[in-house]
Amino acid sequence: MSKKIQKDLKDDFIWASGHYLCTHLPENFDVWSDTKLDNFLEANAWEPLEHWPAEDIWEQIQDLALSVNEYKKP
Repeated sequence: MSKKIQKDLKDDFIWASGHYLCTHLPENFDVWSDTKLDNFLEANAWEPLEHWPAEDIWEQIQDLALSVNEYKKP
């Protein structure tokens, strides 16, 4: 699964990451390689998710980010 996102969703992904990671995704995460992002996700996973694979953590962040983006639409 590719972790590339649309630029207009970037802030939503950063916000959502705080619900699943001990630290939010940094501002430049969208230009990282998938490997670098995977390593960050696994190294910063919130305790209940600390043994999850990066792909599953990403899926949780993505689902929340897309959901909040949809909610914010007028």
